[in-house]
Amino acid sequence: MVRGQREQHARPGRIAEQRGDRRDVGVAAGPGTSRAAVTKARHYLTVTRHGSRFVELFSRDYRSVTDTSSNHEATGDVLSSDAALGAESARTGDAAKRGWGLAGVCTGFALVILDANVLNVAVPTLRDQLAASTSALLWIVDAYTLAFAALLLSTGLLGDRWGARLGFQAGLVVFGVASVGCGLAPTVGWLIAARVLQGVGAALLAPTSLALIHAVYPAGRIRVRALGMWAAISGLAFAAGPVVGGGLVQTVGWRGIFLVNVPVCAFALLLVATRLRPVPARPVALDLVGQALAVGTLTAVTAGLIEASRIGWGAPFVVGAFGATALGLALFVLWERSRAEPLIPTAVLTSPPLRAGLLAGAAFNFSMYGSLFVYTLTLQHIRGYAPLLTGLAFLPLTIMHTPVATRLAGPWTANRGPKWPLLTGQLCTLVGSAGFVVAGTLAYPVLAAALLVFGVGSGLITTSMTTLVLAHTPQDSVGVSSGLLNASRQLGGVLGIALLGSLTANHLPDRIPVAEVVATLAIAASVAVTARSLRA
Repeated sequence: MVRGQREQHARPGRIAEQRGDRRDVGVAAGPGTSRAAVTKARHYLTVTRHGSRFVELFSRDYRSVTDTSSNHEATGDVLSSDAALGAESARTGDAAKRGWGLAGVCTGFALVILDANVLNVAVPTLRDQLAASTSALLWIVDAYTLAFAALLLSTGLLGDRWGARLGFQAGLVVFGVASVGCGLAPTVGWLIAARVLQGVGAALLAPTSLALIHAVYPAGRIRVRALGMWAAISGLAFAAGPVVGGGLVQTVGWRGIFLVNVPVCAFALLLVATRLRPVPARPVALDLVGQALAVGTLTAVTAGLIEASRIGWGAPFVVGAFGATALGLALFVLWERSRAEPLIPTAVLTSPPLRAGLLAGAAFNFSMYGSLFVYTLTLQHIRGYAPLLTGLAFLPLTIMHTPVATRLAGPWTANRGPKWPLLTGQLCTLVGSAGFVVAGTLAYPVLAAALLVFGVGSGLITTSMTTLVLAHTPQDSVGVSSGLLNASRQLGGVLGIALLGSLTANHLPDRIPVAEVVATLAIAASVAVTARSLRA
């Protein structure tokens, strides 16, 4: 039995489990592939990568090259579709173009994640230069994530309606223009408005980045590798946010945090436009009423949480905001039940793996966004750290996240499926979050240890939860599901910053344990849901 036949018998169940079905299972080499052809393909992909890590990672799985001589004609065998695509990629250099295109996608999406927390270390500077109150600072940080989360339900549909590549390009343009507005902002109100526009661009970029990867990379291990790189770079961007922000604040000022985005947006736009083919559009209907209700509900709960830090939890405005949240949520549910194509697909309510992946993303971001915001303020206000030193204090998270995501989470998810890597990652973040409960009043090594463990969980979660959601998504709903996954994550981030920031406002570090217990309980709830899905 030749190698391709052995793998075809040994691996389809495992790969199909990862995808959620048993279709389109590829093999490493077709029956008509000679050793010489395989060796030649490996050499070709090595020398044509031009130093690109993306090409090396994602082209090497397409090492199946057909020896188009008599072997193929003599046996009459037909190569599998994945092997044929690999042969074509090796001969024409299409793999190299996809690799650079993936670089553009990951670069653009990295900006989205970077700007979610790059501003944290600049909060004291903003307070001094713009005379911002505590609640205003929370709005400056959360306005971006609020717009990002609230619009993701519809921008996933827009990505399907326009085509993923066009949607991604539009997002880069909006994000770049908004970054200029943030960098030139003369007042707090101007900065908040520009941050909202940034969130609109981010909402376009997030689901279309996943949809582009889904369209460009065929199903199976090759797509898992691409998703692993996407997740690793996005996680690295988030973890690097405090370091990048601290360095820019100390060298060029807080405005540089935003203006540096402009050339990066232009670079990503160039790569995507020249290296990736257009993705066909799909006619879908937009639910403007449902989207308006989602925006209003999320804005109301965010306003209630943030303003509670300024005027108290029992103030009429805060109580009214929470009442509006309940009313908006009820109206949203009633409206969506009357729709033939609701914003949240029915599959989410009936699929335990989908629910587990979405809740895992929300709880993970709730804890990470909120905890990083709280500890950024603690290190600067209480311990007197400079912005750059504050950013460097979070390096343990970065150090662990990237190698775990690329070296452990990707291969583990590809070989065994996403559920166990997801559960293991959640347990690690649970331990790290428990460490955050006590780290506020102890020496820095305690916080560093908690960040290390949390970073291991972060690397495992970001790859596995994305794979889990997409593996259980219908082929014609990738854009919607991508938007829903990112919406759940950003919703967690919005609430994490607002609630943990409000609980600790003007009471650092005394109230850190209370805030971090809330974050730990959120992760514990998501662990229970994932564990139940493993038994389903």
